[in-house]
Amino acid sequence: MNSAATNDQQYRGINRTICIGLGGTGRDVLMRIRRLIVDRYGNLTNLPIISFVHIDTDKASTQVTGIRTGSIYHGVDLSFREAEKVTATMSSKEVTMFVEGIERRSEYTQYGPYDHIGRWFPPQLLGNIKAIEEGAKCIRPVGRLAFFHNHYKIQSAIENAERRTRGHESFLLKAGLKVEAGLSIFVVGSLCGGTGSGMFLDTAYTLRHIYADQDAKLFGYLVISPELYGNTSSMNANTYAALKELNYYSSPGTEFAACYDIQNPVYFQEKRPPFDYSYLVSNQTGGEYTILTQGKLCNVIAHKIALDFSSELAPMIKSNRDNISKYLTDWDKHPRPNSQRYLTFGLAAIYFPRDIVIQISLNQVSLELVNFWLNGKNQSPDPLNLLEQFLIQYHWHNDLATRDGLTTKLAETVQESNNTFNSSINAWRIRLERLISQCQNKDDRQSIRQKLPRDFREQFRKVQPGETESSRGIWLTRLIQASPQLTKELQSNIDDYLSQLLTPTEPNFSIKSSRDWLDALQHELNNYQHNLQSAITGLGNSKRLENIEKSWRDTEQMIADIEDKLGIPFLNTKNTQFQAETKRGLQEICKIIKHNFELTVFQEILKTVNTLRKYVQDKNTQMTAFSSLVEDVKNIYEKQDRDLRQLNFDEISGEAMFDHEDIERCHQTMLPEDDVLSPLVLVSSTITEQTGRGNSLASFIDKERTTQELLKADIDVKVDSIFSLRGSNIVKSVIKRFIQNYSTARSTRLAQIMQEAELLLRLNLSDPYFRDDEAKSSKLVGFKDTDELEVRQFRSLLTQDLGVSPNVLKSMQADDEILFLNEYAGFPLRLISNLERMRNYYLREENLATSFLHNDSRVVFPDIIPPDAITIEQLEDVFYPCLALELLQKNPQNQQLEFKYYDDLRDDDYIAALSSEWGQALEELANRQDMNTALQEILDQEIAVIERQPELWQSEYLPKLRKFLKEVDSLSNEHPNSPYKIAVIGSNNPATKEGIIIRFRRKMNEQFNVPMQQLPPHKN
Repeated sequence: MNSAATNDQQYRGINRTICIGLGGTGRDVLMRIRRLIVDRYGNLTNLPIISFVHIDTDKASTQVTGIRTGSIYHGVDLSFREAEKVTATMSSKEVTMFVEGIERRSEYTQYGPYDHIGRWFPPQLLGNIKAIEEGAKCIRPVGRLAFFHNHYKIQSAIENAERRTRGHESFLLKAGLKVEAGLSIFVVGSLCGGTGSGMFLDTAYTLRHIYADQDAKLFGYLVISPELYGNTSSMNANTYAALKELNYYSSPGTEFAACYDIQNPVYFQEKRPPFDYSYLVSNQTGGEYTILTQGKLCNVIAHKIALDFSSELAPMIKSNRDNISKYLTDWDKHPRPNSQRYLTFGLAAIYFPRDIVIQISLNQVSLELVNFWLNGKNQSPDPLNLLEQFLIQYHWHNDLATRDGLTTKLAETVQESNNTFNSSINAWRIRLERLISQCQNKDDRQSIRQKLPRDFREQFRKVQPGETESSRGIWLTRLIQASPQLTKELQSNIDDYLSQLLTPTEPNFSIKSSRDWLDALQHELNNYQHNLQSAITGLGNSKRLENIEKSWRDTEQMIADIEDKLGIPFLNTKNTQFQAETKRGLQEICKIIKHNFELTVFQEILKTVNTLRKYVQDKNTQMTAFSSLVEDVKNIYEKQDRDLRQLNFDEISGEAMFDHEDIERCHQTMLPEDDVLSPLVLVSSTITEQTGRGNSLASFIDKERTTQELLKADIDVKVDSIFSLRGSNIVKSVIKRFIQNYSTARSTRLAQIMQEAELLLRLNLSDPYFRDDEAKSSKLVGFKDTDELEVRQFRSLLTQDLGVSPNVLKSMQADDEILFLNEYAGFPLRLISNLERMRNYYLREENLATSFLHNDSRVVFPDIIPPDAITIEQLEDVFYPCLALELLQKNPQNQQLEFKYYDDLRDDDYIAALSSEWGQALEELANRQDMNTALQEILDQEIAVIERQPELWQSEYLPKLRKFLKEVDSLSNEHPNSPYKIAVIGSNNPATKEGIIIRFRRKMNEQFNVPMQQLPPHKN
């Protein structure tokens, strides 16, 4: 062996694959397949060779995941991207245009715009059809109409999906995967409703058309269990109708034809069956096992499909299927032969439910996270300490005893020539006092008396109250102008400190600490407001110029009295008294001037405090709402924890091997006891990072659109992305678990699980006209085969206790799963149990005027369940001789077989018509006793003619038989009547019955004494 061949063996082959989901069931299966890919490969992008398309008539369907783990799994968003979704809808306007277009067909001189749909659409449905936006309402033609209307979108989505699977050979080789030739396409849906049941054939034949020249294999996984969807009469009838159509187009000699676009002709004609492999799946095995929920069945189907492209067992599964697929082309042995192009499967597993264990653990992490947000971690700071820390940190008060910092801030904010009001007024006062002190005589005193009133008025005008800036003093205007800016600064202080308290890395972090601090601050501001109001009340009203003038008049009077007194010579007492009285008056004037300034400061700070009180109240309201929001999210996580722990873990058939210690172990892996805080801080920072406003939770409290759903979604995504991989390696060998859990009754439990892996379709394989064969079955048991004691014990259970052939056992690397897979191929639909019940619903619905079961009103689809075999054989002895003797004539217009007979009911001759397909014709005869009797009479009458004129047998009738035998013998295998060749002309096989025509000829020859050697030879 050369080195290249050796290297090739190291790679696992994989095909390019498209998974197409129809309707809700298709969506649910595809979502589970995506989850399995993430489970096995870490991310959808790590297996780009697999592409998805979801088609639905419900525009809201693609927004729903359909799986209990939600759309986020291991940090990966499983939701379909826009390119993977096709909303096959029709608006009410589009429906109205379609209905009018069909109803006004006679007005068009050439092709009408909807002729390609009108050919098959039931006209009786036109009056009832509404907008197609919320599903097909369980009406199959509506589902097909949606497909036709959106065919271009659907085909484009499929072609784009196929293109997305190309060009990844190099990338996948690095991952140990070798892209093999060919394309696998899986179509999944239910036949019970309107969307999947209405679209599945058109989807299949669209795929046939697109990939006609490529090595593409089409797989159909079709659910036929109305019990899982409500079990209504229409669902049962839909399922039966869809199976009839599937059976019709799966039979040789039929042709599917459809035109999807009359403007740009897209016309399909296809003689091949819709799928290469048509898997029919129900929720029941042939035994007592039943899958009770739709979700679980979707999981089973998803696992089965994923095995084909993402499992190390895929080559063995494909090999087994190749071995049994040869039976698909055979016909059964019923007198009316039936196509056997169908498969089914059963799957069960003993598995470790890693995803659920991880989900529970992730839910616990999320719960701890929101608790951390709400209450912090092992800290409960005193709100008063937080308040004092805030007041000092942002210099609201330099002295916590006096609490006068805000008034000081505002007073010091306004300046003139870089001087504050107090420094300016003090400097002015000192300058005047110095001038007063310098006076020496009466003239100096008189000069000062004239100067001071002007200075007083000038200085007072700077603090003069007024309603407008033109009337108000400049210092007061500056105060009023500075106040809003100070308010903003103080609000910013509040925001900063709140943000600090809501930053997970801070020692006092928590929503509770933040709310307690806000309450304390609110109380502080309330007290401050009260003190300010008291101070303002104590100050009284603003001073006016009159107050200055009055004060100065009083001073002047005192000065005048001093001047009028007799002075003591040489002592200059008048000057000293003047200076003292003038300085006192100056101080009074300063007090009046300062009064207005201080009063305005208090008034403006009161406004600021009232604004801050409202601001803090609003913040408190926001924090209360945010706290309530986080509490609600906490309650959701607590409920999820309870629900998850009470879940039935059997997501697929078999048994989930786990215990609660696994959850604890997984949780400890994610959040170790000795390091809980840092991971919680990390995930908190990751969540807040996307807001672009730092690491604080404050970014959430003022977001109007922060909802419970959005916040929880943010938490889920980040917690999942950070912690999910930490729990990926927690599994123990499920074989060891199984051996440990079942120290006794191991073989009994294993047998039960293997029974759950039986075929998910009840079939009557003992039917006398059906040949069962072990070669039609394939079985596989996959597990990690080692020499460990428990593995040897498990292998012994399988081979010795349960009689499983060693050839069935397949080794794989994963030790978290034991897989049991059965497949069966080559059976007719008539063997399906409960088919008779479905047909009863079908027949009842078919007779209702409001029921529209079939997707093509032009085609008569043969029944799945053939008439009784004896009845068919009796009819054959009449039908084929009549056909051979040309007593049935083919109408050249419609190709139907016609014969004339007298109808007692009509009291007239009646032209009866039968299908040119012999199986359908026999079915029609079986259902019409009058036609059956009439045809028998016609044959009897013809035989009577021969009895009266025996020479006619050889001269006229025997040549007709020879001609007919030759025509039958030359039928191609694709002809719809080819299955009846052996029944008509027989075979050289001794085990085969004598051909009907041969037997009829023998009977006639014996009756008319014609030697048998005159019979012409016939082929096998």
